[in-house]
Amino acid sequence: MNRAVKVIIPASGSGVRFGGKTPKQFLKLNGKEILTHTVKKFHDVKAIDEIIIAAAPENFIRICSIIRKNNFTKVKKVVEGGKRRQDSVYNALINLDCGKKDIILIHDAVRPLVSVKLIREVINAADKFGCVIPGIAVSDTLKRTDKNFFVKDTVDRNGVVTVQTPQAFGFEILQKCFLRSYKDGFTGTDESSIVEKYGYKVKVIPGDKRNVKITEKKDMEEVKRYMGGEW
Repeated sequence: MNRAVKVIIPASGSGVRFGGKTPKQFLKLNGKEILTHTVKKFHDVKAIDEIIIAAAPENFIRICSIIRKNNFTKVKKVVEGGKRRQDSVYNALINLDCGKKDIILIHDAVRPLVSVKLIREVINAADKFGCVIPGIAVSDTLKRTDKNFFVKDTVDRNGVVTVQTPQAFGFEILQKCFLRSYKDGFTGTDESSIVEKYGYKVKVIPGDKRNVKITEKKDMEEVKRYMGGEW
């Protein structure tokens, strides 16, 4: 196929919500950094050609050590992240040498249990639809509250999903939408929200409940439980 698949891993988080002095992407799971688990999943997928990591400059040495120690040869660059996730992703994007048909995957550094199966499904769907995100249908009842946390109404959960990464987009689409977002001063909560704003349809494919994002300590415990079995 006449296109390459490249992965951006934003890893600039400071871990404020998690607590502690060590950014959570460097905490250990089964003796290895969370970031190591995450990068390895993508590095081992044959269809992926290149990985780029966006991080705070003070963590460059630590990340380069992880790359060398694990022989992550597909990680071609570590670039400076920004204050917002959006800035980190864009700085990585402009440091990639891409063709118009190339596919860009963006994945949270702190989702270490992403499966090879899901990565492949996202890539295959991106070839077909152009813009793809994994999502899980909401089963809980949803309530909208006022500023004092009194219920205003119940939200219809039909068609509502919680969104995961990796998210995938054609390079040309992603680049064009990011440039427009900076021109307009628009900040998206994720990459798909930026693409959606500028009129592109985003396909949702089934996510994986084990693909947990480690934000708080309870998330770390959940990941540890999953790692206790096969994954």
